[in-house]
Amino acid sequence: MVLAFACIPFLLASCELFKKAQTTPGTDRSKEELDAIQGKRVYDPVTGTWVTVEEVVMEKMDTIMWKEVAATTYPPITSDQSVDVPANPNQPIGKKEHNSELLSAYNVAYVLPFLTDRFNALDATIYENSYWALHFYAGARMALDVLSQEGIRLNVSAIDSKASDQTVTQLTKTNKELAAAHLIIGPYRRDNVTILARYAKDKDIVLVSPQSSSSNSASEDNENYVQINPSLETHCQAIMDHALKHHAPKDIVLVSRDNAAERARLTYFQDEYKKWAGSVNVAPLSELIITDQSVALDNVNMLPFIQLSDTTVFIIPNWEENFVYSLLRKIDLSREQYENIIVYGMPQWRDFERIDFDYYDKLNVHISVSSYLDPLSPEIRLFKQNFYDRFGAIPKEEAFLGYDLTLYCGRMLKKHGTKFQYFLNEEPTKALHTRFQIEPVIRVGTTSGVELPRVLQFENKFVNILRFYNYQFQPVN
Repeated sequence: MVLAFACIPFLLASCELFKKAQTTPGTDRSKEELDAIQGKRVYDPVTGTWVTVEEVVMEKMDTIMWKEVAATTYPPITSDQSVDVPANPNQPIGKKEHNSELLSAYNVAYVLPFLTDRFNALDATIYENSYWALHFYAGARMALDVLSQEGIRLNVSAIDSKASDQTVTQLTKTNKELAAAHLIIGPYRRDNVTILARYAKDKDIVLVSPQSSSSNSASEDNENYVQINPSLETHCQAIMDHALKHHAPKDIVLVSRDNAAERARLTYFQDEYKKWAGSVNVAPLSELIITDQSVALDNVNMLPFIQLSDTTVFIIPNWEENFVYSLLRKIDLSREQYENIIVYGMPQWRDFERIDFDYYDKLNVHISVSSYLDPLSPEIRLFKQNFYDRFGAIPKEEAFLGYDLTLYCGRMLKKHGTKFQYFLNEEPTKALHTRFQIEPVIRVGTTSGVELPRVLQFENKFVNILRFYNYQFQPVN
Protein backbone atom coordinates (compact mmCIF):
# COMPACT_ATOMS: atom_id res chain seq x y z
CA MET A 1 0.00 0.00 0.00
CA VAL A 2 1.34 3.40 -0.97
CA LEU A 3 0.60 6.35 1.27
CA ALA A 4 1.06 9.86 -0.09
CA PHE A 5 0.30 12.33 2.69
CA ALA A 6 -0.15 15.81 1.27
CA CYS A 7 -0.55 19.09 3.15
CA ILE A 8 -0.65 17.80 6.74
CA PRO A 9 2.58 16.03 7.79
CA PHE A 10 3.77 18.71 10.18
CA LEU A 11 0.40 18.86 11.90
CA LEU A 12 0.20 15.09 12.39
CA ALA A 13 3.77 14.86 13.61
CA SER A 14 3.28 17.50 16.29
CA CYS A 15 -0.22 16.57 17.34
CA GLU A 16 -0.70 14.94 20.74
CA LEU A 17 -3.18 12.60 19.09
CA PHE A 18 -0.39 10.71 17.37
CA LYS A 19 1.91 10.35 20.37
CA LYS A 20 2.26 7.14 22.36
CA ALA A 21 0.31 6.89 25.59
CA GLN A 22 2.18 8.22 28.61
CA THR A 23 2.33 6.63 32.04
CA THR A 24 -0.37 7.92 34.34
CA PRO A 25 1.00 10.56 36.76
CA GLY A 26 1.40 9.30 40.30
CA THR A 27 1.90 5.63 39.40
CA ASP A 28 4.89 3.69 40.73
CA ARG A 29 7.41 3.54 37.91
CA SER A 30 10.34 2.23 39.97
CA LYS A 31 10.10 -1.21 38.32
CA GLU A 32 9.93 0.32 34.86
CA GLU A 33 12.93 2.65 35.07
CA LEU A 34 16.14 1.60 33.34
CA ASP A 35 19.30 1.13 35.35
CA ALA A 36 21.74 4.02 35.31
CA ILE A 37 24.03 4.06 32.28
CA GLN A 38 27.32 2.45 33.32
CA GLY A 39 29.34 2.78 30.17
CA LYS A 40 29.91 0.90 26.94
CA ARG A 41 29.17 -2.86 26.94
CA VAL A 42 31.47 -5.01 24.82
CA TYR A 43 31.85 -8.74 24.15
CA ASP A 44 34.82 -10.47 25.84
CA PRO A 45 35.83 -13.46 23.66
CA VAL A 46 37.94 -14.93 26.51
CA THR A 47 35.09 -15.26 29.01
CA GLY A 48 32.34 -15.45 26.42
CA THR A 49 30.33 -12.75 28.21
CA TRP A 50 29.37 -9.11 27.80
CA VAL A 51 31.29 -6.76 30.11
CA THR A 52 30.94 -3.10 30.92
CA VAL A 53 33.81 -0.78 30.10
CA GLU A 54 33.97 1.91 32.77
CA GLU A 55 36.21 4.23 30.79
CA VAL A 56 35.21 4.80 27.20
CA VAL A 57 37.76 6.33 24.88
CA MET A 58 36.06 8.93 22.76
CA GLU A 59 37.75 9.34 19.41
CA LYS A 60 37.30 12.28 17.18
CA MET A 61 34.52 11.63 14.67
CA ASP A 62 35.25 11.85 10.99
CA THR A 63 33.31 14.33 8.93
CA ILE A 64 30.77 12.53 6.72
CA MET A 65 30.59 13.70 3.15
CA TRP A 66 27.24 12.86 1.52
CA LYS A 67 27.05 12.13 -2.18
CA GLU A 68 23.89 11.39 -4.14
CA VAL A 69 24.04 8.21 -6.20
CA ALA A 70 21.63 7.42 -9.02
CA ALA A 71 18.99 4.86 -8.07
CA THR A 72 19.57 3.10 -11.39
CA THR A 73 23.22 2.46 -10.47
CA TYR A 74 22.48 1.24 -6.94
CA PRO A 75 18.80 0.27 -6.82
CA PRO A 76 17.17 0.46 -3.36
CA ILE A 77 16.61 -2.74 -1.41
CA THR A 78 12.94 -3.66 -1.17
CA SER A 79 10.97 -6.37 0.56
CA ASP A 80 9.96 -9.54 -1.24
CA GLN A 81 6.35 -8.29 -1.20
CA SER A 82 7.17 -5.73 -3.86
CA VAL A 83 7.98 -8.24 -6.59
CA ASP A 84 4.33 -8.62 -7.62
CA VAL A 85 3.68 -4.88 -7.97
CA PRO A 86 2.97 -4.10 -11.64
CA ALA A 87 4.89 -1.40 -13.47
CA ASN A 88 1.65 0.52 -13.85
CA PRO A 89 0.36 1.04 -10.28
CA ASN A 90 -3.23 1.25 -11.56
CA GLN A 91 -3.06 -1.51 -14.14
CA PRO A 92 -6.50 -2.55 -15.53
CA ILE A 93 -7.34 -6.15 -14.67
CA GLY A 94 -10.98 -6.40 -15.71
CA LYS A 95 -14.38 -4.74 -16.14
CA LYS A 96 -17.85 -5.08 -14.66
CA GLU A 97 -21.30 -3.64 -15.31
CA HIS A 98 -21.81 0.15 -15.42
CA ASN A 99 -18.39 0.46 -17.08
CA SER A 100 -16.72 -0.24 -13.73
CA GLU A 101 -12.97 -0.81 -14.10
CA LEU A 102 -11.16 -3.32 -11.90
CA LEU A 103 -7.61 -2.11 -11.24
CA SER A 104 -4.54 -3.48 -9.51
CA ALA A 105 -4.57 -0.42 -7.24
CA TYR A 106 -6.85 2.57 -6.63
CA ASN A 107 -6.13 6.21 -5.85
CA VAL A 108 -8.05 7.51 -2.83
CA ALA A 109 -8.06 11.19 -1.81
CA TYR A 110 -9.22 12.25 1.65
CA VAL A 111 -10.33 15.90 1.62
CA LEU A 112 -10.84 16.82 5.27
CA PRO A 113 -10.78 20.01 7.38
CA PHE A 114 -7.40 19.52 9.06
CA LEU A 115 -7.22 23.34 9.27
CA THR A 116 -3.44 23.39 9.06
CA ASP A 117 -3.59 27.14 8.50
CA ARG A 118 -4.83 27.51 12.09
CA PHE A 119 -1.94 25.50 13.54
CA ASN A 120 0.74 27.30 15.54
CA ALA A 121 3.98 25.35 15.83
CA LEU A 122 4.91 27.37 18.94
CA ASP A 123 1.70 26.41 20.72
CA ALA A 124 1.38 22.91 22.16
CA THR A 125 -2.40 22.86 21.78
CA ILE A 126 -4.26 21.77 18.66
CA TYR A 127 -6.90 23.97 17.11
CA GLU A 128 -10.17 22.58 18.48
CA ASN A 129 -11.98 22.25 15.16
CA SER A 130 -9.13 20.18 13.72
CA TYR A 131 -9.95 17.22 15.94
CA TRP A 132 -12.82 15.96 13.78
CA ALA A 133 -10.50 15.46 10.80
CA LEU A 134 -7.62 14.16 12.92
CA HIS A 135 -9.72 11.48 14.58
CA PHE A 136 -11.47 10.58 11.32
CA TYR A 137 -8.16 10.18 9.51
CA ALA A 138 -6.56 8.32 12.41
CA GLY A 139 -9.40 5.79 12.23
CA ALA A 140 -8.91 5.62 8.46
CA ARG A 141 -5.21 4.87 8.91
CA MET A 142 -6.07 1.90 11.11
CA ALA A 143 -8.43 0.62 8.41
CA LEU A 144 -5.76 1.11 5.74
CA ASP A 145 -3.50 -1.26 7.68
CA VAL A 146 -6.25 -3.89 7.65
CA LEU A 147 -6.83 -3.42 3.93
CA SER A 148 -3.12 -3.74 3.26
CA GLN A 149 -3.07 -7.07 5.10
CA GLU A 150 -5.98 -8.17 2.90
CA GLY A 151 -3.94 -7.39 -0.21
CA ILE A 152 -5.99 -4.34 -1.19
CA ARG A 153 -3.68 -1.72 -2.68
CA LEU A 154 -4.64 1.92 -2.26
CA ASN A 155 -2.59 5.02 -3.09
CA VAL A 156 -3.76 7.45 -0.45
CA SER A 157 -3.54 11.25 -0.37
CA ALA A 158 -4.65 13.38 2.58
CA ILE A 159 -5.63 16.91 1.54
CA ASP A 160 -6.66 19.82 3.74
CA SER A 161 -9.95 21.44 2.71
CA LYS A 162 -9.42 24.13 5.38
CA ALA A 163 -13.25 24.17 5.58
CA SER A 164 -13.07 26.82 2.86
CA ASP A 165 -15.08 27.02 -0.35
CA GLN A 166 -12.25 28.98 -1.94
CA THR A 167 -9.67 26.33 -1.00
CA VAL A 168 -11.83 23.45 -2.24
CA THR A 169 -12.54 25.26 -5.49
CA GLN A 170 -8.81 25.83 -5.99
CA LEU A 171 -8.10 22.16 -5.27
CA THR A 172 -10.46 21.13 -8.06
CA LYS A 173 -8.43 23.26 -10.47
CA THR A 174 -4.85 22.50 -9.46
CA ASN A 175 -4.48 19.49 -7.16
CA LYS A 176 -2.94 16.51 -9.01
CA GLU A 177 -3.85 13.91 -6.37
CA LEU A 178 -7.50 14.96 -6.57
CA ALA A 179 -7.49 14.80 -10.35
CA ALA A 180 -5.98 11.29 -10.31
CA ALA A 181 -8.35 9.93 -7.65
CA HIS A 182 -10.74 7.06 -8.29
CA LEU A 183 -12.45 7.80 -4.97
CA ILE A 184 -12.76 11.00 -2.92
CA ILE A 185 -13.78 10.78 0.74
CA GLY A 186 -14.93 14.04 2.33
CA PRO A 187 -15.19 16.92 2.92
CA TYR A 188 -17.09 18.10 6.05
CA ARG A 189 -19.05 21.28 5.34
CA ARG A 190 -22.11 21.07 3.11
CA ASP A 191 -20.97 23.89 0.81
CA ASN A 192 -17.61 22.15 0.35
CA VAL A 193 -19.44 18.93 -0.47
CA THR A 194 -21.52 20.67 -3.12
CA ILE A 195 -18.36 21.92 -4.86
CA LEU A 196 -16.69 18.52 -4.81
CA ALA A 197 -19.90 16.72 -5.83
CA ARG A 198 -20.07 18.83 -8.96
CA TYR A 199 -16.37 18.14 -9.61
CA ALA A 200 -16.88 14.39 -9.10
CA LYS A 201 -19.76 14.38 -11.55
CA ASP A 202 -17.80 16.27 -14.20
CA LYS A 203 -14.67 14.10 -13.78
CA ASP A 204 -16.62 10.85 -13.34
CA ILE A 205 -15.09 10.17 -9.90
CA VAL A 206 -16.96 8.68 -6.95
CA LEU A 207 -17.39 11.07 -4.02
CA VAL A 208 -18.33 9.57 -0.64
CA SER A 209 -19.56 12.18 1.83
CA PRO A 210 -19.09 11.00 5.44
CA GLN A 211 -20.71 13.89 7.30
CA SER A 212 -23.23 15.96 5.37
CA SER A 213 -26.84 14.86 5.91
CA SER A 214 -28.38 17.39 3.59
CA SER A 215 -30.35 15.88 0.75
CA ASN A 216 -29.34 18.92 -1.33
CA SER A 217 -25.57 18.50 -0.95
CA ALA A 218 -25.20 17.01 -4.41
CA SER A 219 -27.07 20.07 -5.78
CA GLU A 220 -28.23 18.08 -8.83
CA ASP A 221 -28.72 14.53 -10.09
CA ASN A 222 -25.37 12.86 -9.44
CA GLU A 223 -24.81 9.12 -9.72
CA ASN A 224 -21.23 9.57 -8.46
CA TYR A 225 -22.36 10.94 -5.08
CA VAL A 226 -22.69 8.62 -2.06
CA GLN A 227 -24.10 10.09 1.16
CA ILE A 228 -23.23 8.09 4.27
CA ASN A 229 -25.06 10.22 6.84
CA PRO A 230 -28.83 9.65 6.42
CA SER A 231 -30.89 12.70 5.49
CA LEU A 232 -33.65 14.22 7.63
CA GLU A 233 -36.21 12.58 5.36
CA THR A 234 -34.61 9.18 5.97
CA HIS A 235 -34.68 9.76 9.75
CA CYS A 236 -38.38 10.66 9.57
CA GLN A 237 -39.13 7.58 7.48
CA ALA A 238 -37.29 5.34 9.96
CA ILE A 239 -39.20 6.81 12.92
CA MET A 240 -42.52 6.40 11.12
CA ASP A 241 -41.70 2.84 10.14
CA HIS A 242 -40.83 1.90 13.73
CA ALA A 243 -43.91 3.62 15.17
CA LEU A 244 -46.28 1.89 12.73
CA LYS A 245 -44.74 -1.50 13.47
CA HIS A 246 -45.61 -1.15 17.15
CA HIS A 247 -48.65 1.15 17.33
CA ALA A 248 -51.95 1.77 15.57
CA PRO A 249 -52.16 4.84 13.31
CA LYS A 250 -55.03 6.24 15.44
CA ASP A 251 -52.63 6.49 18.41
CA ILE A 252 -50.02 8.56 16.57
CA VAL A 253 -49.89 12.38 16.79
CA LEU A 254 -47.44 14.52 14.78
CA VAL A 255 -46.39 17.70 16.60
CA SER A 256 -45.00 20.90 15.10
CA ARG A 257 -44.80 24.61 15.74
CA ASP A 258 -46.76 26.78 13.38
CA ASN A 259 -44.13 27.77 10.84
CA ALA A 260 -43.58 26.63 7.27
CA ALA A 261 -40.19 24.94 7.81
CA GLU A 262 -41.34 22.79 10.72
CA ARG A 263 -44.72 21.95 9.25
CA ALA A 264 -42.97 20.76 6.08
CA ARG A 265 -41.23 18.08 8.15
CA LEU A 266 -44.61 16.50 8.92
CA THR A 267 -45.00 15.76 5.20
CA TYR A 268 -42.24 13.15 5.44
CA PHE A 269 -44.25 11.25 8.05
CA GLN A 270 -47.57 11.58 6.24
CA ASP A 271 -46.00 10.38 2.96
CA GLU A 272 -44.42 7.39 4.67
CA TYR A 273 -47.77 6.57 6.28
CA LYS A 274 -49.45 6.59 2.84
CA LYS A 275 -46.83 4.13 1.57
CA TRP A 276 -47.45 1.91 4.59
CA ALA A 277 -51.22 2.08 4.06
CA GLY A 278 -50.84 1.48 0.34
CA SER A 279 -53.08 4.39 -0.59
CA VAL A 280 -52.66 8.11 -1.21
CA ASN A 281 -56.28 8.63 -0.15
CA VAL A 282 -55.90 7.29 3.39
CA ALA A 283 -56.99 9.69 6.16
CA PRO A 284 -53.90 11.55 7.44
CA LEU A 285 -52.40 11.04 10.86
CA SER A 286 -53.43 13.47 13.60
CA GLU A 287 -51.42 16.69 13.77
CA LEU A 288 -50.97 19.07 16.68
CA ILE A 289 -49.84 22.48 15.41
CA ILE A 290 -48.67 24.71 18.25
CA THR A 291 -49.33 28.42 17.79
CA ASP A 292 -48.55 29.35 21.39
CA GLN A 293 -45.35 31.41 21.51
CA SER A 294 -45.02 31.41 25.31
CA VAL A 295 -41.99 29.73 26.86
CA ALA A 296 -44.07 27.34 28.98
CA LEU A 297 -46.70 26.71 26.26
CA ASP A 298 -49.38 27.84 28.71
CA ASN A 299 -52.23 27.86 26.18
CA VAL A 300 -51.53 24.46 24.63
CA ASN A 301 -54.20 21.89 25.46
CA MET A 302 -52.82 18.36 25.20
CA LEU A 303 -55.85 16.53 26.60
CA PRO A 304 -57.77 16.11 23.30
CA PHE A 305 -54.76 14.23 21.89
CA ILE A 306 -54.06 11.88 24.82
CA GLN A 307 -55.73 8.47 24.68
CA LEU A 308 -57.54 7.63 27.90
CA SER A 309 -56.32 4.37 29.42
CA ASP A 310 -54.34 3.64 26.28
CA THR A 311 -51.08 4.51 24.52
CA THR A 312 -50.48 7.84 22.83
CA VAL A 313 -47.51 8.25 20.50
CA PHE A 314 -46.20 11.78 19.97
CA ILE A 315 -43.70 12.31 17.14
CA ILE A 316 -41.82 15.60 17.53
CA PRO A 317 -39.39 16.39 14.64
CA ASN A 318 -37.85 19.36 16.43
CA TRP A 319 -34.37 19.90 17.91
CA GLU A 320 -34.68 23.31 19.61
CA GLU A 321 -33.94 22.39 23.22
CA ASN A 322 -36.06 25.00 25.02
CA PHE A 323 -39.14 24.13 22.97
CA VAL A 324 -38.65 20.37 23.40
CA TYR A 325 -38.17 20.80 27.15
CA SER A 326 -41.38 22.83 27.48
CA LEU A 327 -43.33 20.38 25.35
CA LEU A 328 -42.20 17.30 27.27
CA ARG A 329 -43.03 19.04 30.53
CA LYS A 330 -46.47 19.96 29.19
CA ILE A 331 -47.17 16.38 28.08
CA ASP A 332 -46.09 15.01 31.46
CA LEU A 333 -48.32 17.45 33.35
CA SER A 334 -51.30 16.72 31.10
CA ARG A 335 -51.33 12.95 31.38
CA GLU A 336 -52.72 10.78 34.14
CA GLN A 337 -50.46 8.25 35.82
CA TYR A 338 -52.19 5.30 34.18
CA GLU A 339 -51.88 6.74 30.68
CA ASN A 340 -48.97 5.44 28.63
CA ILE A 341 -47.06 8.00 26.57
CA ILE A 342 -44.38 7.30 23.99
CA VAL A 343 -42.43 10.15 22.40
CA TYR A 344 -40.25 9.97 19.28
CA GLY A 345 -37.61 12.65 18.89
CA MET A 346 -34.55 13.56 16.82
CA PRO A 347 -30.81 12.74 17.08
CA GLN A 348 -29.98 16.06 18.74
CA TRP A 349 -31.97 15.05 21.81
CA ARG A 350 -29.16 12.74 22.86
CA ASP A 351 -26.91 15.77 23.43
CA PHE A 352 -29.41 18.00 25.24
CA GLU A 353 -28.06 19.29 28.56
CA ARG A 354 -30.97 21.20 30.08
CA ILE A 355 -33.73 18.60 29.97
CA ASP A 356 -34.28 16.45 33.05
CA PHE A 357 -33.80 12.84 31.97
CA ASP A 358 -36.74 11.91 34.20
CA TYR A 359 -38.94 13.16 31.35
CA TYR A 360 -37.12 10.85 28.93
CA ASP A 361 -37.80 7.96 31.28
CA LYS A 362 -41.45 8.71 32.13
CA LEU A 363 -42.41 9.48 28.53
CA ASN A 364 -40.57 6.50 26.99
CA VAL A 365 -38.52 8.71 24.67
CA HIS A 366 -37.24 7.15 21.44
CA ILE A 367 -34.82 8.93 19.11
CA SER A 368 -33.27 8.25 15.71
CA VAL A 369 -29.48 8.38 15.33
CA SER A 370 -27.10 7.60 12.50
CA SER A 371 -24.41 6.23 14.81
CA TYR A 372 -24.50 4.05 17.91
CA LEU A 373 -21.52 2.58 19.75
CA ASP A 374 -22.38 -0.33 22.01
CA PRO A 375 -20.19 0.12 25.12
CA LEU A 376 -20.35 -3.63 25.82
CA SER A 377 -19.28 -4.73 22.33
CA PRO A 378 -15.94 -6.62 22.38
CA GLU A 379 -15.13 -5.29 18.89
CA ILE A 380 -15.64 -1.68 19.96
CA ARG A 381 -13.62 -2.17 23.13
CA LEU A 382 -10.80 -3.69 21.09
CA PHE A 383 -10.85 -0.78 18.64
CA LYS A 384 -10.68 1.72 21.51
CA GLN A 385 -7.73 -0.11 23.01
CA ASN A 386 -5.88 -0.39 19.70
CA PHE A 387 -6.54 3.28 18.91
CA TYR A 388 -5.27 4.36 22.32
CA ASP A 389 -2.18 2.16 22.07
CA ARG A 390 -1.34 3.66 18.69
CA PHE A 391 -2.26 7.32 19.11
CA GLY A 392 -2.38 7.89 22.86
CA ALA A 393 -5.94 9.24 22.74
CA ILE A 394 -9.45 7.94 23.31
CA PRO A 395 -11.17 7.70 19.91
CA LYS A 396 -14.03 10.06 19.22
CA GLU A 397 -17.06 8.88 17.27
CA GLU A 398 -15.57 10.20 14.03
CA ALA A 399 -12.62 7.80 14.45
CA PHE A 400 -15.07 4.91 14.16
CA LEU A 401 -16.63 6.59 11.14
CA GLY A 402 -13.23 6.96 9.44
CA TYR A 403 -12.34 3.35 10.19
CA ASP A 404 -15.66 1.83 9.12
CA LEU A 405 -15.99 3.91 5.97
CA THR A 406 -12.42 3.31 4.79
CA LEU A 407 -12.73 -0.42 5.37
CA TYR A 408 -16.07 -0.57 3.55
CA CYS A 409 -15.04 1.53 0.56
CA GLY A 410 -11.68 -0.22 0.20
CA ARG A 411 -13.31 -3.62 0.05
CA MET A 412 -15.98 -2.40 -2.36
CA LEU A 413 -13.33 -0.93 -4.67
CA LYS A 414 -11.45 -4.23 -4.67
CA LYS A 415 -14.58 -6.27 -5.37
CA HIS A 416 -16.54 -4.00 -7.72
CA GLY A 417 -14.09 -1.48 -9.18
CA THR A 418 -14.26 2.23 -9.93
CA LYS A 419 -18.09 2.31 -10.15
CA PHE A 420 -18.66 0.38 -6.95
CA GLN A 421 -21.56 2.64 -5.92
CA TYR A 422 -23.90 0.75 -8.25
CA PHE A 423 -23.26 -2.46 -6.27
CA LEU A 424 -23.59 -1.06 -2.73
CA ASN A 425 -27.26 -2.00 -2.39
CA GLU A 426 -26.13 -5.61 -2.83
CA GLU A 427 -23.62 -5.30 0.01
CA PRO A 428 -25.34 -4.26 3.27
CA THR A 429 -22.65 -4.44 5.93
CA LYS A 430 -22.63 -4.23 9.73
CA ALA A 431 -19.92 -1.85 10.89
CA LEU A 432 -18.77 -0.78 14.34
CA HIS A 433 -20.77 2.44 14.54
CA THR A 434 -23.69 1.74 12.21
CA ARG A 435 -24.90 -0.45 9.36
CA PHE A 436 -24.19 0.46 5.74
CA GLN A 437 -27.46 -0.06 3.90
CA ILE A 438 -26.88 2.13 0.86
CA GLU A 439 -29.56 2.47 -1.77
CA PRO A 440 -30.07 4.63 -4.85
CA VAL A 441 -32.33 7.63 -4.33
CA ILE A 442 -34.72 7.52 -7.27
CA ARG A 443 -36.69 10.31 -8.86
CA VAL A 444 -39.35 9.37 -11.37
CA GLY A 445 -39.06 11.63 -14.42
CA THR A 446 -41.18 11.93 -17.51
CA THR A 447 -39.82 11.84 -21.05
CA SER A 448 -42.25 11.83 -23.99
CA GLY A 449 -44.97 10.55 -21.72
CA VAL A 450 -42.89 7.61 -20.49
CA GLU A 451 -41.81 7.58 -16.85
CA LEU A 452 -38.15 6.77 -16.40
CA PRO A 453 -36.44 6.41 -13.01
CA ARG A 454 -33.39 8.59 -12.45
CA VAL A 455 -30.75 8.14 -9.77
CA LEU A 456 -30.36 11.37 -7.81
CA GLN A 457 -27.60 9.98 -5.60
CA PHE A 458 -26.85 7.04 -3.31
CA GLU A 459 -27.66 7.26 0.40
CA ASN A 460 -27.28 5.15 3.52
CA LYS A 461 -30.83 4.34 4.57
CA PHE A 462 -30.07 2.66 7.87
CA VAL A 463 -31.07 4.61 10.98
CA ASN A 464 -30.76 3.39 14.56
CA ILE A 465 -33.82 3.78 16.79
CA LEU A 466 -32.80 4.16 20.43
CA ARG A 467 -35.04 4.01 23.48
CA PHE A 468 -34.23 5.72 26.77
CA TYR A 469 -34.22 2.88 29.29
CA ASN A 470 -32.44 2.52 32.64
CA TYR A 471 -31.15 6.07 32.13
CA GLN A 472 -29.35 5.40 28.90
CA PHE A 473 -30.26 5.15 25.23
CA GLN A 474 -30.35 1.58 23.93
CA PRO A 475 -31.09 0.26 20.42
CA VAL A 476 -34.51 -1.26 19.74
CA ASN A 477 -34.16 -2.04 16.03
